[in-house]
Amino acid sequence: MRSTRIYLLRHGETTWNVARRYQGTRDSPLSEAGREQTLRTRDALRAAPLRAVYSSPLIRALETAAAIAEPHSLPVHTHDGLSEIRVGEWEGLTVAEIEARYVQAVRQWYDTPHLARIPGGEMVGEMRDRATAAVEEIRRRHEGEAVAVVAHGGVNKTILLTVLGAPLSSYWRIRQHNACINVLDYAGDRAVMLVMNETSHLTAHSAGEPQPVRF
Repeated sequence: MRSTRIYLLRHGETTWNVARRYQGTRDSPLSEAGREQTLRTRDALRAAPLRAVYSSPLIRALETAAAIAEPHSLPVHTHDGLSEIRVGEWEGLTVAEIEARYVQAVRQWYDTPHLARIPGGEMVGEMRDRATAAVEEIRRRHEGEAVAVVAHGGVNKTILLTVLGAPLSSYWRIRQHNACINVLDYAGDRAVMLVMNETSHLTAHSAGEPQPVRF
């Protein structure tokens, strides 16, 4: 049986990322640097044998996914299960504003993220359930193929923790930089992580052009 390969990506940098503002399910545009990141990620995956591209329905992910799909002449399919965690009352606020206004809730969010419910928002476990269900649906739909999935930092972390068999209490022990690449190989429903948080494609090379990453 041929393995199913999923290139799990985070969207490029947004203006709200730069401002350290919680986005959640709100849309914010890619920054100039974020648009450059999407182009470098596109070029890194240009040689990948992609058969489909999926994305969160949020604009920052869709813009990134469109760049990835373009050289492969593929449409972008959206999946609601890939949306970022809903952060309720925190959406649109900066980290400094949240830490000043929600002292106890922030402490629980930082110390025990798996037990925290952001006011008016979603728990990490709830996000994990819908995100992993989305990946499983995509995997089953594309057995033996290579697929790109563009999502968000929180979503990706719960997917990666699940693949590793690690508890959600380890949520803050995984990093997902903007426009990073993770590579997962599935043999049936069993996954192996080949690459995590790869960002070398975002670094300028001496020739001034990004080079394809060989996975």
